[in-house]
Amino acid sequence: MTLKKCERCGEPTAEGLPICPACMKAAGASPEEVKAAEELRDIARVLSVTADTDANIKEAMTGILNIADRLERRN
Repeated sequence: MTLKKCERCGEPTAEGLPICPACMKAAGASPEEVKAAEELRDIARVLSVTADTDANIKEAMTGILNIADRLERRN
């Protein structure tokens, strides 16, 4: 899974999702669909980490922190 750009705004979105979670929400997607898209985007950020580059590590940490935040809010 890799990150792609949203067809509407250019923000990061998961591979296979043509638009980002924010654009999905603006288009009237259900909260469950938006939540799933956010999780896929964050997982894609983590999986896209490659050999020791600072930008990729920063993206991975952003994804991990977003996942942790959502998990914490569930409990």
